Amino acid sequence: NYIQVGIVRAVNTVLMVCAMAFGIVIAMRLLTVEDVVIDKKFSELSMVPHDSYLVYAIAAAIAAMGFSMIFNIQRRLLWVVAVGGIIAVCTRNFVNFELGYGPVIGSFMGSMVVSLIAVKAVHWFHVPNHVLTIPSVIPMIPGVLMYRALFGLINMHGVVGEVTAVVSNGITASLIILCIALGVAVPNIFARRYIAKDRQRFLQEELQKRRERGKFIEW
Repeated sequence: NYIQVGIVRAVNTVLMVCAMAFGIVIAMRLLTVEDVVIDKKFSELSMVPHDSYLVYAIAAAIAAMGFSMIFNIQRRLLWVVAVGGIIAVCTRNFVNFELGYGPVIGSFMGSMVVSLIAVKAVHWFHVPNHVLTIPSVIPMIPGVLMYRALFGLINMHGVVGEVTAVVSNGITASLIILCIALGVAVPNIFARRYIAKDRQRFLQEELQKRRERGKFIEW
């Protein structure tokens, strides 16, 4: 059952991200430097890019290759995954900040572009689709938003707007993760259906040739 497997994997992914964010929150809460709480400074960091696309491209390539090693990807594919990460992150930033469609649509477009390219790239490198797409889109996972949502939930003091900020960060992070998954899956699903129809048509043509020629096909 593909739906059940997909739901289980999605829940597992969300739990892993929440666990990592929760660990960061606990660590930040325990650290102070010169009487300045690090978690507060971390929460105040702007998410608007202030550097060139080259800087984010390098960071995305390093992140994608780093995560790909967790999946034990072949060394010959590391540069491919790095390029995929660059395309995903730069597309996300362009749609988000240059076109102004927001991080959710930006993440969806970034993952979809990578997935569309991977539909052809799998034939060039002879690997499954998810080997190229998953590590490439992982740098777009909204870890900062998950952290801020959990930090706000743990550090509530009854101030007006705290719940709104927590819910906003949590919903935005969840939507981004959902759109990343959809962006990766949808092009692959349609490509498989197209390939299946193409193969079926080819099979029908071969069967028709066999009927015309007789029992065996002449090569």
